[in-house]
Amino acid sequence: MEIIIGILRDYLIVINIFLAAIVIFFERKRPVYTLFWITILLLTSYFGFIMYLFFGMSFKKKNKLKRFYSRKFLKHTKFLITSNYIHLLRWKELIHYLEVVSNSKITFNNEIKIFNTGEDFFKDMTTNLLAAENEIKMEYFIFNDDELGSHFYNILTRKAAEGIKISLIVDGAGTRDLSKRRIKDLKTAGVDIGIFFPSYFPFLKIGNLRANYRDHRKLCIIDQKICYTGGLNIGDEYVGKGKLGSWRDTGLKVEGECVLEFEKEFMVSWNFVKNKLPTNRIDDLDAPKFPIKHEDSLLPIQVVSSGPNYEFRTIRDSILKMIIEAKKYIYIQTPYFIPDDTILDALKIAILSGVDVRVMIPSIPDHLFVYWANQSFYGEIINLGAKIYKYQDGFLHSKGVIVDDEIAAVGTANFDYRSFYQNFEINIMIYGIEVKKFKDRFYRDSNCSILISKDEYKNRGNVQKIKESICRLVAPIL
Repeated sequence: MEIIIGILRDYLIVINIFLAAIVIFFERKRPVYTLFWITILLLTSYFGFIMYLFFGMSFKKKNKLKRFYSRKFLKHTKFLITSNYIHLLRWKELIHYLEVVSNSKITFNNEIKIFNTGEDFFKDMTTNLLAAENEIKMEYFIFNDDELGSHFYNILTRKAAEGIKISLIVDGAGTRDLSKRRIKDLKTAGVDIGIFFPSYFPFLKIGNLRANYRDHRKLCIIDQKICYTGGLNIGDEYVGKGKLGSWRDTGLKVEGECVLEFEKEFMVSWNFVKNKLPTNRIDDLDAPKFPIKHEDSLLPIQVVSSGPNYEFRTIRDSILKMIIEAKKYIYIQTPYFIPDDTILDALKIAILSGVDVRVMIPSIPDHLFVYWANQSFYGEIINLGAKIYKYQDGFLHSKGVIVDDEIAAVGTANFDYRSFYQNFEINIMIYGIEVKKFKDRFYRDSNCSILISKDEYKNRGNVQKIKESICRLVAPIL
């Protein structure tokens, strides 16, 4: 028996070395990520191999994705700003960058409604789903089959019976508990459903043994006229019925020209899960005509998507550009504050340049490793003068970056490695007067938060410091 164990151990050591070589070859562009995996694989016999199965690379899947997401590479649409939009001139380089690298067209004839609780958000969504006349498209990381999930599954079944075209995408890991019975019932009713990276071992109930390359988007598009997006998945916890209690999030209801941009992004994902080659029609979808508003009421919005197969990290890069350009303030709300080195350095420079930097995170953890990593990263900027808030009125899941009353990045992306590099995410860039609504809400949330002082952070216990240091080491995979 000892001989067999010894042979297995030797094989695992060889496998670890082989995997380390693969990481070095394929991950040259991300030194931190590369060094992390080399260290894990070379210094461990069993742990590294198991970790790699869950969190490592998947070259087959990355290559498979290329043909569906290759349209996101350097496809430029002509960008024009007239004197009518003088307030956008400061951000013209960012707007141009997003159009060039991801075909993210800026639209003007839009309306937006902001929801701060799941109860209000899902109530409004229900009303418009029931009123759908032609089609419904939904794409969700988590679409649980609990009380709230059943409510929406039943609506989709009912609308399909009415002849409404229903297209539903759910992530294979986030929605891994969706039963075969429910899937069968949906299909029988006429709902066309696609699973994003379905599990190879569904009976294990652990997704596809991978945490990487998840479809973290949340979209509900109705009749090409309305899109619901933001941080809210579909499940009881998002209306405060989970173990974390009250849930503070940001949901968005968008109407107008930018809905077509969401539609384009959905169609790319749909082609992937259905294994259909993309066509030019994705960029030429017919959209309903919206009444032209007065110039003063126009709302410039840019839909920004990102994923591991995009040539550039568009959401991460747009946030970096916002931080660099900030003159007055940078307000960040996120459940996971795990910036990469470049963004962390940019925040430090902003603070030392006199910019008011404030970061709001939860006071209670949903993932302990992430919670302690949060502490480590904000420790680097609190001593420089950043204000760190811990939200007290339940769990904070809202995701947004607000700069100078001029621009806000809001959507599905967290402020962490996984959203910046690994997941498929979708945000919107909002330019103009509506940004103040997000700032005002940040202030209201500040009243429900505690401000962490420098002394409090400095005097934390040694055990806490050890936890932070350990979790900091695994930050690239959190």
